Amino acid sequence: MDALNRPTVGRLFIPGQIVSLFGDGLAVLAIPLLVVHLTHNPTAVALAAAPRMVGYLLAGFPAGPLVDRTDPWHVLIAADAVRAAIFLGLFGMAITGTGLVPVILALAFIAGAAGVFFETALTVVVRDIYRDRELLRTNSFLETASQASLVVGPAVVGLLAATAGSGAALLIDAVTFMVSLATLMGTYRSVPQRIRSGERRHRLRAEFRAGLRYLASSSIMSSLAVLQLITNLCLAATTLIVFFARDVFGASPGLVGVVAAGGGVGGILGAAMASTVAARYRPVPVCVLGVLLIGVALAVAGIAPGIWWLAASNAVLVWADVLASIVIRTLRQQTVPRELLGRVTSTTRSVVFAAGPVGVVLAGLLTQLDGNNPRPVFLAAAALIGVSAPVVWATGLRRHRGIPLHRSDEELVTA
Repeated sequence: MDALNRPTVGRLFIPGQIVSLFGDGLAVLAIPLLVVHLTHNPTAVALAAAPRMVGYLLAGFPAGPLVDRTDPWHVLIAADAVRAAIFLGLFGMAITGTGLVPVILALAFIAGAAGVFFETALTVVVRDIYRDRELLRTNSFLETASQASLVVGPAVVGLLAATAGSGAALLIDAVTFMVSLATLMGTYRSVPQRIRSGERRHRLRAEFRAGLRYLASSSIMSSLAVLQLITNLCLAATTLIVFFARDVFGASPGLVGVVAAGGGVGGILGAAMASTVAARYRPVPVCVLGVLLIGVALAVAGIAPGIWWLAASNAVLVWADVLASIVIRTLRQQTVPRELLGRVTSTTRSVVFAAGPVGVVLAGLLTQLDGNNPRPVFLAAAALIGVSAPVVWATGLRRHRGIPLHRSDEELVTA
């Protein structure tokens, strides 16, 4: 088969990813609630809310070369199989009451590492199938589905926790990855080998160093990576939101789900608006302003007088984060050569997410030292963003403020 069977892709690939993303939304609250039920240690709860960050620390660097060397569809299928098995195991622990916090965290981190391979391969697959404005629309659509899962997922987990127990959510999570796995296998057969391989050579030129070298040579990509790294370090404070809601405000599991869902609502709006905003405004200023807005939202969370203020600030910071992330992702897909895209994507995300676990541990420990009070952590994160974002803009990004999306690769590289 030489041509892409787009109707099959539309029927299976995108709906399968929507189901998979719903599973991610369930995990956002299901695992932290399982851990907070076993321990009231804020560091453990924060780590339970950060498997994606730890996953990039564990698997970020090998993910890119593996995706570039192999068929990315094989990576997608394997990652879903691993995640389905892990969540079945967590479900078994939840219903039998045999789960230990270190074991639960270890399994969550392995699932997060599998998710890293999945996200890296998905970036390449989407680039292979879609182009130009269709690429931005697809990124926005998938991110909208992801953020919608952060509304529906926590709400479902909160309801299940109050009725059937948190184990039911873990079982549903496993099923979503099984559904995604089935749709990927069905879609794989309709995608030509020419598209799956991207017509690239099988010999790598520098493995990890190629991604690092490209990142270092691209002024705009390296500056954006620095901005993302600082932002991710500060966003580690948000892993305390479940602890904040439960231990500071005494919220029920249902209200905790509402707070988490607030982030999902903001994320949906950010993803839905990304295509329009990117078409009307230059992407680099959009990213910097989005980061500054994250700082404002963190400050509001730090002084929040009640649970609804916490939910609203979570919505605003996720809105800004998602909008900026989609713009940066699309710039990367349009700029980086296809044969390097997997490595540059995983290298960038590994560098960026490496700050996450450090921030999570610091946030948890500082909260403990202050008598389990997370407010100063949110305020410190807001202050760090307020100082560092203007510095990155002035020293590295200001010169790229005029670059639009949808220019040719050559124009973007030389700009």
